[in-house]
Amino acid sequence: MYTEDIDYVNGLGATESDEEFLGKIKRNTKKAKTAMRNTAKAAKAGKKSTKVSVNVPATAASASGKEMAAMTSMLSSELQEGLKSGSKQMVDATIYVTKFVGGKSNVRMFEDSDDKLIGVSNISKAKLEKNEVFCLSAIQVLFGTAAADTLDQSNIAPIEWKEIPAALQNGEFTLRAGVQTLFDRMSNQIFKNHNVDTVSATAVVGGVAYGHGEIGFYKLANPKLLKTQEALDMFVEWAAAAPAHTFVKVVLYGTKIMSK
Repeated sequence: MYTEDIDYVNGLGATESDEEFLGKIKRNTKKAKTAMRNTAKAAKAGKKSTKVSVNVPATAASASGKEMAAMTSMLSSELQEGLKSGSKQMVDATIYVTKFVGGKSNVRMFEDSDDKLIGVSNISKAKLEKNEVFCLSAIQVLFGTAAADTLDQSNIAPIEWKEIPAALQNGEFTLRAGVQTLFDRMSNQIFKNHNVDTVSATAVVGGVAYGHGEIGFYKLANPKLLKTQEALDMFVEWAAAAPAHTFVKVVLYGTKIMSK
């Protein structure tokens, strides 16, 4: 049986349009009446809703923020209370990591050995920091050629990142967070799509506007919540060995909840 939650105290205005909200009422008339009666009783008794209300601008520009707001019920009580009290905040965020692929036909993008290094990676041990969560809204995969094979700043800094070549497009990837599978053997071909015609140019994910033909950028139709200290694992494989001195960079875009 299909059911939908209706919260008349907080309104759900931060996570859906008026049309969607009214649609829920029409589809759940009995539930709507019950919810309204319960809300009236709670108000009379001086009680408050236990749901977290997050103020997010109702515009296309707040795409990933609205997606995170829709997931607040999945957060720990500590994070929910932090958002209520103001000790926690939602911020635009990206997670990125770079790996050498020259001569290889596969690579594991996130590993326990990863350390933060400006321009190379901004995540350690393939995990979010303690008490942080991340709403994954989009993924970008880029390809570049360097002078050597070393994964250090002097070698990575001059790379001009481009779209992945045909050999890598003809492959697939799997992305997991802990025991949760986010993508299962998805075609790398999605990173050839610049999303010029299919995505609104006004929408913003992780502080970055998309829809202008960004290279290798894919907007998730089903955003995912990455939990604190949950290990990431992204295995990418393709049809033929990559050229010498080449690297792949993966950027995860979205909204993070962290301390102020």
